[in-house]
Amino acid sequence: MFGAFASAAEVTLPPNTGTVDNFGNTNTHKTHGNFQNNTNACANCHSTHNGENEMLVMKSSEYELCMSCHDGTMGFYDVTKASEAGVIGSHEMSASMHSVDSDLAVSAAPGALVNKSTATFECSSCHNPHGSANDRLLNEKVAGKQYGSNYNVTIVGYAETITKLNPVPIGTKAIKLNLVEDPAYADINNATDLSGLKIYKSSGIYNKTTDAPGLTQAQVYDYKLNYSEFCASCHDDYLKNRENGPRADGVHYTHTTNSTKQGRSCTACHYAHGTDITLLRDTAGKTIGDLQKSVADGGKGWTDAQARSYMKDVSKNGSSALKRFTNMAVCWACHQSTHQIANTPGTTNYPNTTDYKNYLVPGGDYSGKSIIK
Repeated sequence: MFGAFASAAEVTLPPNTGTVDNFGNTNTHKTHGNFQNNTNACANCHSTHNGENEMLVMKSSEYELCMSCHDGTMGFYDVTKASEAGVIGSHEMSASMHSVDSDLAVSAAPGALVNKSTATFECSSCHNPHGSANDRLLNEKVAGKQYGSNYNVTIVGYAETITKLNPVPIGTKAIKLNLVEDPAYADINNATDLSGLKIYKSSGIYNKTTDAPGLTQAQVYDYKLNYSEFCASCHDDYLKNRENGPRADGVHYTHTTNSTKQGRSCTACHYAHGTDITLLRDTAGKTIGDLQKSVADGGKGWTDAQARSYMKDVSKNGSSALKRFTNMAVCWACHQSTHQIANTPGTTNYPNTTDYKNYLVPGGDYSGKSIIK
């Protein structure tokens, strides 16, 4: 689906799209999937006789093709801007991203053990441009692995037992994200001449049934565990519950990534697309933008230079490793008494303070705490 429009009155389908679908209703055209029997969507990406490669795409590389829309010029979803997925293509300080515009092999993923894929890592390594049962067109097979499953989860105190039951058939949703209508596109979402067309923003994976009306707790667990399984299709040696022993090398332990507990997943610490200094947070959840706000507005009144010097990643290679929090604040954000995530070792109780909102961290479980008014 192409570009945004100024008002609901101006919201129309692209001129090269039929206005009626297979059922005689207003066509809810989508560039990726939902193709109708009268579709012209193929021509958005492919050229029948003048393709740039053997897949007949209209650009010389997959990355160039995807970015011809998703750089903000045509597609609704601009991956060069911050979102719950992070950012791609940034040249800001402390930038690091999944390298979808290089010749990097899928098997080059850190933590790859079973993953021996010789395919080139591209946008389609994670997304299916022709549609998927999963939200955000996430692939149903990654690196040749059908990762989706159903699980039985038992939690008693701190102990959690996860049993994989059976695979989820291809064509069945394995990952459901917490999607809400994007207020930036209210005119399109409220339009009556585009039946069913909605533009959504994501706040990530569901954590509990209160975030997911209509879902059972078992479904929430399945979606969350499958999200980590999705990442672990490439980073397979990092998929581990540390209480169950070391990684496959029999020596080293990895942080728990396959857990249903609040915050315990790959994306609790990392962005999927990438990050830079404008996205990184400190352990109080502050960005460089927040720090530059006045004290009255909850900031520190710092200059841009001060905020950047404070937030920059100081690791040896300067890469932030797609982290949400700068440096080892990614650990401190959970493992301290003021920033408690359910059942996180090292946490106790919140301080008896009236400024508790300054201590809330994204992903933290603050339910049932008397200090929260």
